[in-house]
Amino acid sequence: VTEGLKVVELKQLITSAESYDEEFTKNLFKSIIDERMAVAAEKEAERQFELEKSRIEAGVSRNMTHANSSQEVTDQAKFDLSRILKKFNPKGDEIGLYLTVFERQLKFVNIPETNWIPYLIGSLPSEINQMIVKENEEDSKDYAKVKEMLLKRYRLTADRFRQLFVQHRKSAEITWKDYTFELKSNFEGWTTELNISTFEELKELIIADQIKRRTPSRV
Repeated sequence: VTEGLKVVELKQLITSAESYDEEFTKNLFKSIIDERMAVAAEKEAERQFELEKSRIEAGVSRNMTHANSSQEVTDQAKFDLSRILKKFNPKGDEIGLYLTVFERQLKFVNIPETNWIPYLIGSLPSEINQMIVKENEEDSKDYAKVKEMLLKRYRLTADRFRQLFVQHRKSAEITWKDYTFELKSNFEGWTTELNISTFEELKELIIADQIKRRTPSRV
């Protein structure tokens, strides 16, 4: 049996075997088809995302050639980037991870940090934007200071980071690379909030967490 074997060919091969089990075969085929569909969906989502990023990058390049001012370039790029910059959800998103992804996307299309605030404002809920506006005018234009304020206000607790790390599951909409990045971010958030800096401290944390997870709730 080779990895590239088609489902029909695989079915014929299995049904002709002496040890053929119909129920087992049905379950096997279903798992194979589900897995291949998930892989195909993941590849298609990744392809669409890369195409969108390439289109944006090309659009930014054209704008820089024909625009009469840097503001015109920024406005056009902002409109295009809104297609891949999702809104921040305070109830479900981790602000540190969100800002990291946000920064990577803007760096990819060569948007300078001095122009990041308009994009950030466009990706945040209105209540958070109002909080930013209430800050000192100069601070509200400084991405580094706004980022620091958001991290202080919306940073998750160590226990919440632990829950996200332990319970995080990969969906068909994200790639394995992104899934690994999210796991790493949640794990680092968990250990950072607890000031874990040595292997011994990390070992004690992992052991304590395993004991906690396996201790009956009535104890």
